[in-house]
Amino acid sequence: MAKKKSAVWPRGLLLMFAGVSLLTGMLAGLTLLGLWAGTPLASLGTDHGALMVFGFVGGAIGMERTVAARTRWAWAGPVANALGVVTLLAGAPRLVPATAFTVAFLVLGAVYVLIHRRQATYSVLVQAVGVIGVVFATVWWGGGADFADIVPYAVVFAVATIIGERMELARVSFAGTVAETTITALVLALVAAALLFAVQPQLGFALMGALLIAVAVVTVRVDAARRLIHAGKLPKYTAICMLAGYGWLIAAGLLWLGFGHTRAGHLHDAAVHSVFLGFVVSMIFAHAPFILGGVIRRSIPYHATLYAPVALLHAGLVLRVVADLRAADLAWVGGGVLNVAAVLLFMATAVTLIATDKRRRIAREQARARRAARV
Repeated sequence: MAKKKSAVWPRGLLLMFAGVSLLTGMLAGLTLLGLWAGTPLASLGTDHGALMVFGFVGGAIGMERTVAARTRWAWAGPVANALGVVTLLAGAPRLVPATAFTVAFLVLGAVYVLIHRRQATYSVLVQAVGVIGVVFATVWWGGGADFADIVPYAVVFAVATIIGERMELARVSFAGTVAETTITALVLALVAAALLFAVQPQLGFALMGALLIAVAVVTVRVDAARRLIHAGKLPKYTAICMLAGYGWLIAAGLLWLGFGHTRAGHLHDAAVHSVFLGFVVSMIFAHAPFILGGVIRRSIPYHATLYAPVALLHAGLVLRVVADLRAADLAWVGGGVLNVAAVLLFMATAVTLIATDKRRRIAREQARARRAARV
């Protein structure tokens, strides 16, 4: 007897909280650009980083890993993450959402341990050490630190998770190579540099910048994306997104090395968003067509319109970073608005493609049924 599939709707419900965190996080980002100043929405700005990194990135990754773990206790992670999003948006004392997010990431760490016990790989180890950074970030943030102070730890989480997933998804290219052990060592060094940042901020930050460059260069040399760029349709699309992401990670490392750690202002904006928009969001664009299939059993079918939000994202980010370096406020706002528009366009495109693909499949099934009835 075939094993009954688990219901999808609870996954969709929990994933919805990550989506809400993304939307409100982008709204908060717009307030930081100076839009809606003097309105009640302006207060959202202080929660921008937490909503985007803990609520959205952490929620999406936690959901994906929970589904892969296939064990009931792992669902405590996504539930805790959803609770963190709700309490943060409800205005609860920061310690409340921070505690919920910390629990969510601790459960994610336990999931990595479970997966590593089933099959020990460098890719899972790399993803697991990223949890060290994000737990440090949530605890410090819950204790009252500004998000700007914990950015390096959030970066450790995002970079380690995505690089580890690339090692896992493209295991044919990575497994057994010198690059695999080198990347693992570099990510471990990145964690160590983030811990050094706590006591020697400028030295730790510069070391992290150098390591971000090294991680990107070593990974892209082995990643299958370099070959897939010559393929067609979806493989080419994912390759373009990934290669652009690696490029932005290198750019971020150069910014970190060249200008050092800043807590606010244009240089801080350029350094942070080169990682989280240029690298992280570009990689999300690349992997979303596959990841959604595993989580909600609805994959995003390829269509050339997927390139529109990608082009908008990177064009907006180029404008934003150049404006940051030149302290050009008007262009900086324009670049930020384009970034938000790119993410919204991607979400709208994905939903449309999934919906129309479902209608096409239903139409094909009905046509087959009619042909069978005539025989």
